[in-house]
Amino acid sequence: MNSLLISIIIPIYNVERYLPKCLNSVICQTYSNLDIVLVDDGSSDKSGIICDEYAQKDSRIQVLHKKNEGVDKARFSGLNIANGDYVIFVDSDDWLCDNDILRKMVVKAEETRADYVEMGMQRVIDKHGLIKHVSKKAITGLIKQPELFDDYYISFLGYNILSVNIWGKLYRKSILDKAGLTPSGLKMGEDLVFNMNLFPHLNSIYILNDIGYSYRFGGMTTRYNPSLYPDLKNLYLLKEQLIEKYQYYKASDFIKFEIKNVLRSNICQQIIFKVGAKDQIISNISKELSDPLWDRALQIENHPNYFNDPFVQAIQNKDAEKAYSLCLEKVKKEKWSRLVKRIVSSVLRYL
Repeated sequence: MNSLLISIIIPIYNVERYLPKCLNSVICQTYSNLDIVLVDDGSSDKSGIICDEYAQKDSRIQVLHKKNEGVDKARFSGLNIANGDYVIFVDSDDWLCDNDILRKMVVKAEETRADYVEMGMQRVIDKHGLIKHVSKKAITGLIKQPELFDDYYISFLGYNILSVNIWGKLYRKSILDKAGLTPSGLKMGEDLVFNMNLFPHLNSIYILNDIGYSYRFGGMTTRYNPSLYPDLKNLYLLKEQLIEKYQYYKASDFIKFEIKNVLRSNICQQIIFKVGAKDQIISNISKELSDPLWDRALQIENHPNYFNDPFVQAIQNKDAEKAYSLCLEKVKKEKWSRLVKRIVSSVLRYL
């Protein structure tokens, strides 16, 4: 079994504080036949130096230094030079919390011939590694076609059942090659696009109950991200295309619910971070609601109560002022909750 090579691809950008923990968790795995690919995506801190230091100590590590192009292209750059029979992606601020997890995964992959094996994960708070939430799998074991596509492809189309993350999965390299995946060009949602495009090519997957991946998440967002909404909107358009391609129409309503929530969240974020005065934000909303996408997004077939939502009615009437006022009301209601979270986040940052 140990003759099978696992490529571990780690995209890296300005994570000098977290990188050693990540790398140590990889090199200390009981499964030793590893091809560890570190992709330094143009880091401006000491991350690149740390990569080179680890490579000098461990012959299994190869380092690729490249200009900064984002995590999506960094992953694919690593994939292009990966030599393994299997591939697993690990984010550089996360770590493997079970030293035996890769052995467990490859054993299960060979036993079941699954195209990927997924481990369990736990969310941890920022730099402290405090466990916030352990993800308990609703579905475990082997899932084969046709059930796999018929019942679970919807996970990537607005109705979450399976994990959509790229990390924490041991992929069979041959299935990745067969799928011919390419970078999405998105800064947000690139994990989902990877698996959404891969999923129709799979024959089976296996979901382990073992917790092996620690996913680090940070504190409160402190500024408006101008690329988030355009990326999520493009993601919606891609989902529309895939639903049509595979005639997967049972997901149609769910992606429409999703994009409505994305729009509302974007308006709230503009209000919170004062992205222009009130009139400017209303003008932005008005321009957005003129997009033909919103005519399609209101073609809901199986959920008539959806139109009782005042925000949906504002979209339907292309009433930018009403949409703004509803989001302002939501922001005001959640003000104290955000304040408490921000204070806790600030305290934890300095502990």
